[in-house]
Amino acid sequence: MPTFSKNLLTAAIISSLLACSSTDTRDATQLDIQPPSAEEVTALLNLKNSGENVDVSVYPEDNILALNAEMRYFVEENVPAALSPRARLSYLLDSMIRPSQLGLEYDPGITLNATETFQQRTGNCLSLTSLFIALAREAKLNAYYNEVTIPPSWDMVSDNSMVFYKHINAIVDFGNGDKEVVDLSVDNYEYHYPQHQVNEQQAAAQHYNNRGAEFLNSGENDKAHLYFRRALFLDPKAGHIWGNLGTLLRRQGRTLDAEIAYRHALTLNSNDQVAISNLGRLYSEQGQHAEARKLEIIAENFRKQNPFLLYSYAKAEYEKGAYEEALDLIQQAIKLRKDEYRFYRFASLIYFRQGNLIRAQQFSDKASRLKLSSE
Repeated sequence: MPTFSKNLLTAAIISSLLACSSTDTRDATQLDIQPPSAEEVTALLNLKNSGENVDVSVYPEDNILALNAEMRYFVEENVPAALSPRARLSYLLDSMIRPSQLGLEYDPGITLNATETFQQRTGNCLSLTSLFIALAREAKLNAYYNEVTIPPSWDMVSDNSMVFYKHINAIVDFGNGDKEVVDLSVDNYEYHYPQHQVNEQQAAAQHYNNRGAEFLNSGENDKAHLYFRRALFLDPKAGHIWGNLGTLLRRQGRTLDAEIAYRHALTLNSNDQVAISNLGRLYSEQGQHAEARKLEIIAENFRKQNPFLLYSYAKAEYEKGAYEEALDLIQQAIKLRKDEYRFYRFASLIYFRQGNLIRAQQFSDKASRLKLSSE
Protein backbone atom coordinates (compact mmCIF):
# COMPACT_ATOMS: atom_id res chain seq x y z
CA MET A 1 0.00 0.00 0.00
CA PRO A 2 1.50 3.34 -0.98
CA THR A 3 1.61 6.20 1.46
CA PHE A 4 -0.24 9.37 0.65
CA SER A 5 0.80 12.96 0.72
CA LYS A 6 -1.83 15.32 2.12
CA ASN A 7 0.14 18.28 0.81
CA LEU A 8 0.00 20.78 -1.05
CA LEU A 9 -1.44 21.98 -4.27
CA THR A 10 -5.05 22.92 -4.72
CA ALA A 11 -6.07 21.03 -7.78
CA ALA A 12 -8.86 18.79 -8.71
CA ILE A 13 -10.89 16.94 -11.19
CA ILE A 14 -10.38 17.04 -14.88
CA SER A 15 -12.92 19.14 -16.74
CA SER A 16 -13.62 16.76 -19.56
CA LEU A 17 -16.38 14.67 -21.04
CA LEU A 18 -15.49 11.36 -19.43
CA ALA A 19 -17.55 8.19 -19.32
CA CYS A 20 -18.83 6.61 -16.16
CA SER A 21 -17.99 3.02 -15.35
CA SER A 22 -19.85 0.60 -13.11
CA THR A 23 -19.92 -3.04 -12.14
CA ASP A 24 -22.78 -3.83 -14.50
CA THR A 25 -21.79 -6.32 -17.20
CA ARG A 26 -24.43 -5.36 -19.74
CA ASP A 27 -23.16 -5.23 -23.33
CA ALA A 28 -24.26 -3.09 -26.26
CA THR A 29 -26.53 -5.77 -27.69
CA GLN A 30 -28.43 -5.92 -24.39
CA LEU A 31 -29.02 -2.19 -24.80
CA ASP A 32 -30.59 -3.10 -28.15
CA ILE A 33 -28.04 -0.89 -29.89
CA GLN A 34 -26.39 -2.11 -33.07
CA PRO A 35 -22.62 -1.59 -32.94
CA PRO A 36 -21.35 0.37 -35.94
CA SER A 37 -19.27 -1.45 -38.51
CA ALA A 38 -15.50 -1.11 -38.56
CA GLU A 39 -15.84 0.74 -41.86
CA GLU A 40 -18.23 3.27 -40.31
CA VAL A 41 -15.89 3.86 -37.39
CA THR A 42 -12.83 4.26 -39.62
CA ALA A 43 -14.68 6.63 -41.94
CA LEU A 44 -15.83 8.70 -38.97
CA LEU A 45 -12.33 8.98 -37.54
CA ASN A 46 -10.95 10.09 -40.88
CA LEU A 47 -13.86 12.39 -41.67
CA LYS A 48 -12.89 15.85 -42.85
CA ASN A 49 -14.32 18.67 -40.85
CA SER A 50 -16.60 21.07 -42.65
CA GLY A 51 -15.00 24.12 -41.05
CA GLU A 52 -12.69 26.45 -42.94
CA ASN A 53 -10.66 27.88 -40.08
CA VAL A 54 -8.47 24.87 -39.33
CA ASP A 55 -6.45 22.57 -41.56
CA VAL A 56 -7.71 19.17 -40.43
CA SER A 57 -4.81 17.42 -42.16
CA VAL A 58 -2.49 18.73 -39.43
CA TYR A 59 -2.79 17.34 -35.93
CA PRO A 60 -1.86 19.37 -32.86
CA GLU A 61 1.35 18.20 -31.19
CA ASP A 62 1.55 18.97 -27.48
CA ASN A 63 4.46 17.36 -25.66
CA ILE A 64 2.76 17.10 -22.29
CA LEU A 65 6.03 16.56 -20.38
CA ALA A 66 8.12 19.10 -22.29
CA LEU A 67 10.94 20.75 -20.32
CA ASN A 68 12.77 23.95 -21.20
CA ALA A 69 16.02 25.42 -19.88
CA GLU A 70 14.23 27.57 -17.31
CA MET A 71 12.52 24.51 -15.81
CA ARG A 72 15.78 22.59 -15.60
CA TYR A 73 17.39 25.56 -13.87
CA PHE A 74 14.44 25.72 -11.44
CA VAL A 75 15.04 22.12 -10.38
CA GLU A 76 18.79 22.62 -10.14
CA GLU A 77 18.35 25.68 -7.89
CA ASN A 78 15.59 24.34 -5.65
CA VAL A 79 16.15 20.59 -5.36
CA PRO A 80 19.63 19.70 -4.10
CA ALA A 81 20.78 16.60 -5.95
CA ALA A 82 22.69 15.25 -2.92
CA LEU A 83 19.53 14.82 -0.85
CA SER A 84 17.64 11.56 -0.41
CA PRO A 85 14.73 10.89 -2.80
CA ARG A 86 12.15 11.74 -0.15
CA ALA A 87 13.93 14.96 0.71
CA ARG A 88 14.12 15.90 -2.96
CA LEU A 89 10.37 15.31 -3.23
CA SER A 90 9.75 17.58 -0.25
CA TYR A 91 11.96 20.35 -1.62
CA LEU A 92 10.33 20.11 -5.05
CA LEU A 93 6.77 20.31 -3.75
CA ASP A 94 7.62 23.19 -1.45
CA SER A 95 9.15 25.17 -4.30
CA MET A 96 6.12 24.49 -6.51
CA ILE A 97 3.53 25.81 -4.07
CA ARG A 98 5.42 28.56 -2.25
CA PRO A 99 4.01 31.93 -3.44
CA SER A 100 7.50 33.42 -3.61
CA GLN A 101 8.52 30.71 -6.08
CA LEU A 102 6.11 29.03 -8.53
CA GLY A 103 2.98 29.64 -6.46
CA LEU A 104 0.89 27.34 -8.62
CA GLU A 105 -2.86 27.89 -8.74
CA TYR A 106 -5.62 25.53 -9.82
CA ASP A 107 -7.95 26.38 -12.71
CA PRO A 108 -10.32 23.58 -13.78
CA GLY A 109 -10.89 25.09 -17.21
CA ILE A 110 -7.30 25.15 -18.45
CA THR A 111 -5.42 22.17 -19.90
CA LEU A 112 -1.74 22.86 -20.59
CA ASN A 113 1.43 20.89 -21.08
CA ALA A 114 4.20 21.00 -18.48
CA THR A 115 6.06 23.94 -20.04
CA GLU A 116 2.91 26.03 -20.44
CA THR A 117 1.84 25.26 -16.87
CA PHE A 118 5.26 26.34 -15.59
CA GLN A 119 5.05 29.59 -17.54
CA GLN A 120 1.44 30.43 -16.67
CA ARG A 121 1.58 29.11 -13.08
CA THR A 122 -1.89 27.60 -13.42
CA GLY A 123 -3.83 24.69 -14.89
CA ASN A 124 -6.22 21.86 -14.12
CA CYS A 125 -5.18 18.71 -12.28
CA LEU A 126 -3.80 17.01 -15.39
CA SER A 127 -1.76 20.12 -16.21
CA LEU A 128 -0.37 20.42 -12.69
CA THR A 129 0.34 16.71 -12.55
CA SER A 130 2.19 16.84 -15.88
CA LEU A 131 4.31 19.70 -14.55
CA PHE A 132 5.04 17.83 -11.34
CA ILE A 133 6.05 14.64 -13.19
CA ALA A 134 8.31 16.54 -15.60
CA LEU A 135 10.07 18.37 -12.75
CA ALA A 136 10.23 15.25 -10.57
CA ARG A 137 11.93 13.27 -13.31
CA GLU A 138 14.41 16.09 -13.80
CA ALA A 139 15.09 15.74 -10.06
CA LYS A 140 15.79 12.02 -10.67
CA LEU A 141 12.53 10.85 -9.07
CA ASN A 142 10.53 7.98 -10.54
CA ALA A 143 7.14 9.63 -11.02
CA TYR A 144 4.19 8.55 -13.15
CA TYR A 145 0.52 9.30 -13.78
CA ASN A 146 -2.16 7.76 -11.57
CA GLU A 147 -5.87 7.77 -12.46
CA VAL A 148 -8.25 7.83 -9.52
CA THR A 149 -11.87 6.73 -9.55
CA ILE A 150 -13.31 9.34 -7.23
CA PRO A 151 -17.02 9.39 -6.37
CA PRO A 152 -18.48 10.49 -9.68
CA SER A 153 -19.63 14.01 -10.37
CA TRP A 154 -21.67 15.13 -13.35
CA ASP A 155 -22.52 18.45 -14.94
CA MET A 156 -24.52 19.66 -17.92
CA VAL A 157 -23.20 21.61 -20.90
CA SER A 158 -25.18 24.20 -22.77
CA ASP A 159 -26.92 21.85 -25.19
CA ASN A 160 -28.19 19.67 -22.32
CA SER A 161 -25.54 17.02 -22.89
CA MET A 162 -24.03 15.35 -19.84
CA VAL A 163 -20.41 15.58 -18.80
CA PHE A 164 -18.55 13.48 -16.24
CA TYR A 165 -15.44 14.24 -14.22
CA LYS A 166 -12.45 12.14 -13.25
CA HIS A 167 -9.23 12.80 -11.38
CA ILE A 168 -5.53 12.32 -12.10
CA ASN A 169 -2.66 12.63 -9.67
CA ALA A 170 0.91 11.28 -9.52
CA ILE A 171 2.80 8.51 -7.78
CA VAL A 172 6.46 8.66 -6.82
CA ASP A 173 8.05 5.20 -6.60
CA PHE A 174 11.03 5.02 -4.23
CA GLY A 175 11.60 1.32 -4.87
CA ASN A 176 11.03 -1.83 -2.82
CA GLY A 177 7.30 -1.20 -2.71
CA ASP A 178 7.72 2.24 -1.14
CA LYS A 179 5.44 4.65 -3.02
CA GLU A 180 3.83 7.96 -2.29
CA VAL A 181 0.82 9.51 -3.93
CA VAL A 182 1.24 13.20 -4.60
CA ASP A 183 -2.25 14.52 -5.01
CA LEU A 184 -3.08 18.02 -6.10
CA SER A 185 -6.53 18.09 -4.57
CA VAL A 186 -6.91 16.95 -0.99
CA ASP A 187 -10.63 17.77 -1.19
CA ASN A 188 -11.27 15.22 -3.94
CA TYR A 189 -8.88 12.41 -3.12
CA GLU A 190 -9.07 9.67 -0.49
CA TYR A 191 -6.49 6.91 -0.19
CA HIS A 192 -9.10 4.14 -0.45
CA TYR A 193 -10.41 5.22 -3.87
CA PRO A 194 -9.70 2.73 -6.69
CA GLN A 195 -6.72 3.88 -8.74
CA HIS A 196 -4.32 2.63 -11.36
CA GLN A 197 -1.28 3.73 -13.29
CA VAL A 198 -1.77 5.16 -16.76
CA ASN A 199 0.99 5.43 -19.33
CA GLU A 200 2.10 8.62 -21.02
CA GLN A 201 0.23 7.86 -24.24
CA GLN A 202 -3.04 7.49 -22.31
CA ALA A 203 -2.30 10.67 -20.39
CA ALA A 204 -1.57 12.47 -23.67
CA ALA A 205 -4.87 11.23 -25.10
CA GLN A 206 -6.63 12.65 -22.06
CA HIS A 207 -4.77 15.94 -22.55
CA TYR A 208 -6.03 16.23 -26.13
CA ASN A 209 -9.50 15.16 -25.00
CA ASN A 210 -9.55 17.88 -22.37
CA ARG A 211 -8.41 20.49 -24.87
CA GLY A 212 -11.10 19.31 -27.25
CA ALA A 213 -13.71 19.64 -24.51
CA GLU A 214 -12.53 23.16 -23.75
CA PHE A 215 -12.78 24.16 -27.42
CA LEU A 216 -16.20 22.48 -27.59
CA ASN A 217 -17.46 24.48 -24.61
CA SER A 218 -16.16 27.72 -26.12
CA GLY A 219 -17.80 27.02 -29.47
CA GLU A 220 -14.54 26.47 -31.38
CA ASN A 221 -15.81 23.34 -33.07
CA ASP A 222 -13.09 23.12 -35.73
CA LYS A 223 -10.35 22.97 -33.12
CA ALA A 224 -12.36 20.61 -30.94
CA HIS A 225 -12.63 18.23 -33.89
CA LEU A 226 -8.85 18.22 -34.33
CA TYR A 227 -8.13 17.54 -30.69
CA PHE A 228 -10.69 14.77 -30.31
CA ARG A 229 -9.31 13.05 -33.41
CA ARG A 230 -5.78 13.36 -32.07
CA ALA A 231 -6.88 11.85 -28.77
CA LEU A 232 -8.58 8.93 -30.52
CA PHE A 233 -5.54 8.10 -32.61
CA LEU A 234 -3.59 7.83 -29.35
CA ASP A 235 -6.28 5.86 -27.50
CA PRO A 236 -8.88 4.52 -29.97
CA LYS A 237 -10.53 2.34 -27.32
CA ALA A 238 -11.38 5.28 -25.05
CA GLY A 239 -15.16 5.20 -25.23
CA HIS A 240 -15.62 8.52 -23.46
CA ILE A 241 -13.65 10.32 -26.18
CA TRP A 242 -15.88 8.79 -28.86
CA GLY A 243 -18.80 10.13 -26.86
CA ASN A 244 -17.22 13.57 -26.88
CA LEU A 245 -16.80 13.40 -30.63
CA GLY A 246 -20.47 12.45 -30.87
CA THR A 247 -21.45 15.52 -28.87
CA LEU A 248 -19.39 17.72 -31.19
CA LEU A 249 -20.94 16.17 -34.31
CA ARG A 250 -24.41 16.57 -32.82
CA ARG A 251 -23.75 20.26 -32.26
CA GLN A 252 -22.70 20.57 -35.89
CA GLY A 253 -25.96 19.02 -37.03
CA ARG A 254 -24.24 15.86 -38.28
CA THR A 255 -26.70 13.57 -36.56
CA LEU A 256 -25.90 10.37 -38.44
CA ASP A 257 -22.21 10.71 -37.63
CA ALA A 258 -23.03 11.60 -34.03
CA GLU A 259 -25.14 8.46 -33.73
CA ILE A 260 -22.26 6.31 -34.99
CA ALA A 261 -19.91 7.90 -32.47
CA TYR A 262 -22.32 7.34 -29.57
CA ARG A 263 -23.02 3.76 -30.62
CA HIS A 264 -19.30 3.06 -30.82
CA ALA A 265 -18.80 4.61 -27.38
CA LEU A 266 -21.38 2.17 -26.01
CA THR A 267 -19.76 -0.72 -27.85
CA LEU A 268 -16.54 0.08 -26.00
CA ASN A 269 -18.29 0.70 -22.67
CA SER A 270 -21.95 -0.26 -22.46
CA ASN A 271 -22.16 1.22 -18.96
CA ASP A 272 -21.37 4.71 -20.19
CA GLN A 273 -24.31 6.60 -18.74
CA VAL A 274 -23.23 9.80 -20.47
CA ALA A 275 -23.36 8.17 -23.91
CA ILE A 276 -26.67 6.47 -23.07
CA SER A 277 -28.24 9.79 -22.09
CA ASN A 278 -26.80 11.72 -25.01
CA LEU A 279 -27.80 9.07 -27.55
CA GLY A 280 -31.29 9.01 -26.07
CA ARG A 281 -31.57 12.78 -26.53
CA LEU A 282 -30.33 12.45 -30.10
CA TYR A 283 -32.97 9.81 -30.87
CA SER A 284 -35.64 12.04 -29.34
CA GLU A 285 -34.54 14.98 -31.50
CA GLN A 286 -34.74 12.72 -34.57
CA GLY A 287 -38.26 11.61 -33.70
CA GLN A 288 -37.17 8.05 -32.83
CA HIS A 289 -39.22 8.11 -29.67
CA ALA A 290 -39.35 4.37 -29.00
CA GLU A 291 -35.56 4.08 -29.12
CA ALA A 292 -35.21 7.24 -27.04
CA ARG A 293 -37.61 5.93 -24.42
CA LYS A 294 -35.67 2.66 -24.00
CA LEU A 295 -32.50 4.56 -23.26
CA GLU A 296 -34.30 7.07 -21.05
CA ILE A 297 -35.62 4.23 -18.87
CA ILE A 298 -32.07 2.92 -18.42
CA ALA A 299 -30.80 6.41 -17.65
CA GLU A 300 -33.67 7.11 -15.27
CA ASN A 301 -33.06 3.90 -13.33
CA PHE A 302 -29.43 4.86 -13.03
CA ARG A 303 -30.27 8.37 -11.83
CA LYS A 304 -32.61 7.08 -9.15
CA GLN A 305 -29.91 4.80 -7.78
CA ASN A 306 -26.93 7.11 -7.99
CA PRO A 307 -26.62 9.77 -5.28
CA PHE A 308 -23.67 11.46 -6.96
CA LEU A 309 -25.71 12.21 -10.06
CA LEU A 310 -28.42 13.68 -7.84
CA TYR A 311 -25.67 15.76 -6.24
CA SER A 312 -24.62 17.10 -9.63
CA TYR A 313 -28.23 17.96 -10.49
CA ALA A 314 -28.55 19.74 -7.15
CA LYS A 315 -25.49 21.84 -7.97
CA ALA A 316 -26.97 22.71 -11.36
CA GLU A 317 -30.20 23.90 -9.71
CA TYR A 318 -28.20 25.84 -7.12
CA GLU A 319 -26.30 27.69 -9.85
CA LYS A 320 -29.65 28.76 -11.32
CA GLY A 321 -30.77 30.06 -7.93
CA ALA A 322 -33.39 27.32 -7.56
CA TYR A 323 -32.55 26.60 -3.93
CA GLU A 324 -35.70 24.60 -3.06
CA GLU A 325 -35.15 22.25 -6.01
CA ALA A 326 -31.47 21.95 -5.13
CA LEU A 327 -32.31 21.13 -1.52
CA ASP A 328 -34.81 18.45 -2.53
CA LEU A 329 -32.23 16.78 -4.78
CA ILE A 330 -29.43 16.85 -2.21
CA GLN A 331 -31.78 15.43 0.43
CA GLN A 332 -32.53 12.54 -1.94
CA ALA A 333 -28.78 12.02 -2.36
CA ILE A 334 -28.28 11.98 1.41
CA LYS A 335 -30.96 9.31 1.81
CA LEU A 336 -29.03 7.10 -0.62
CA ARG A 337 -25.58 7.86 0.81
CA LYS A 338 -25.67 8.97 4.43
CA ASP A 339 -21.89 8.93 4.94
CA GLU A 340 -20.87 11.33 2.14
CA TYR A 341 -19.67 14.55 3.77
CA ARG A 342 -19.80 16.50 0.51
CA PHE A 343 -23.59 16.16 0.43
CA TYR A 344 -23.98 17.61 3.93
CA ARG A 345 -21.55 20.40 3.15
CA PHE A 346 -23.54 21.34 0.06
CA ALA A 347 -26.85 21.15 1.93
CA SER A 348 -25.33 23.50 4.51
CA LEU A 349 -24.54 25.98 1.76
CA ILE A 350 -28.11 25.84 0.44
CA TYR A 351 -29.56 26.42 3.91
CA PHE A 352 -27.18 29.34 4.35
CA ARG A 353 -28.37 30.89 1.08
CA GLN A 354 -31.95 30.46 2.26
CA GLY A 355 -31.17 32.24 5.51
CA ASN A 356 -31.69 29.14 7.66
CA LEU A 357 -28.52 29.54 9.70
CA ILE A 358 -29.37 26.91 12.31
CA ARG A 359 -29.82 24.16 9.73
CA ALA A 360 -26.77 25.41 7.86
CA GLN A 361 -24.65 25.01 11.00
CA GLN A 362 -26.11 21.58 11.77
CA PHE A 363 -25.27 20.25 8.33
CA SER A 364 -21.86 21.91 8.36
CA ASP A 365 -21.04 20.20 11.66
CA LYS A 366 -22.22 16.87 10.28
CA ALA A 367 -20.03 17.30 7.21
CA SER A 368 -17.01 18.06 9.38
CA ARG A 369 -17.58 14.98 11.54
CA LEU A 370 -17.94 12.72 8.50
CA LYS A 371 -14.84 14.15 6.85
CA LEU A 372 -12.78 13.62 10.01
CA SER A 373 -13.98 10.03 10.32
CA SER A 374 -12.95 9.30 6.71
CA GLU A 375 -9.36 10.48 7.18
